[in-house]
Amino acid sequence: MKKNHIIFIISGIIFLLIATVSLAALDYYVKAQGTAQVSSPEFYIGSAQEETLLINEKADYCVTFSIDGEYRTFKTKLLGGVNFNYSPKGQFSVRAKVTNTTTPQDLILSFGYYDTSDSLHYLCSANVTVDNELKDYTTDFENCGTPTNVKRFFYEFQKACLECDYTISKCASDFYTKIELSK
Repeated sequence: MKKNHIIFIISGIIFLLIATVSLAALDYYVKAQGTAQVSSPEFYIGSAQEETLLINEKADYCVTFSIDGEYRTFKTKLLGGVNFNYSPKGQFSVRAKVTNTTTPQDLILSFGYYDTSDSLHYLCSANVTVDNELKDYTTDFENCGTPTNVKRFFYEFQKACLECDYTISKCASDFYTKIELSK
């Protein structure tokens, strides 16, 4: 009986040794790795009436709006001092047309921000030449400045022809009026 008891104790010790060595080996050989997909921010027209700009959120419905004065500016909600640690590039997309003219006209697209002291900062801009039919226009990526202490972003549409009537559509099918940022 004493012999069985000793064998049982030795077996237990061996089992504990094997378990400990196995755990140490797992810790050495098994490393957890993961990946995350980070997408660039995109800014979409929200409410045309309230002139809101949405971040990474497409509009629920497509409507058109006009530029009544010289320009029209759409703004994000308050962000509270966001900083970028890089200078992004911006690609502008707009569905637009111009009327009350016989020749195509430029539409000036600008992206920027208001800082926490409400100072206005333009980051990048582009011109698109629009004609009298509602069409989709997309620019190349433009170099932008580095946003710091951002209170809210804005996307601005400015008339190049003040006597002309410009119409902009928030979306159509899979095309959206937006600005996309990338590194």
